[in-house]
Amino acid sequence: MKKWWIVPAAAIFLAACGNDNATKPTEDDDISVDMIEPEEQPEEQMEATEEPASTVEEEATDEETTEAQPTPSVDELSTYEESAVLAEHIPVDTLKSHVETDNPGTRVILFEDESGKKVYKSVFVKHDQHVKIIDLNDDILVYEGHL
Repeated sequence: MKKWWIVPAAAIFLAACGNDNATKPTEDDDISVDMIEPEEQPEEQMEATEEPASTVEEEATDEETTEAQPTPSVDELSTYEESAVLAEHIPVDTLKSHVETDNPGTRVILFEDESGKKVYKSVFVKHDQHVKIIDLNDDILVYEGHL
């Protein structure tokens, strides 16, 4: 008989949890995205605003062309510390090289053949003077050692 009080208490609890009308936010009809209309500009102002946009696009294309750096040639690779090891283990003169990353800690150089397929990868850890050369076709380590 003492357990019968649980049924009405559970019913009241469930009824209170089921009523979520108070938690829903009310929409404000005064501020509506659909009702906002853009202000009209005179034709003179429209022409003035269109001209800078075209010059910005031209400047962006100029910046893109200056950002594109040519790939380092064999002469440029000779400036790197690991160039002697690279020339010793891979045919550097027949491959195109692309410096993928060159930060204070490491330098990663990718070597491509004439068809553009990546053939070798060189990883140089500057602090340890450690070089790894990886053959990407066979997925093997060609060389690993210190300078």
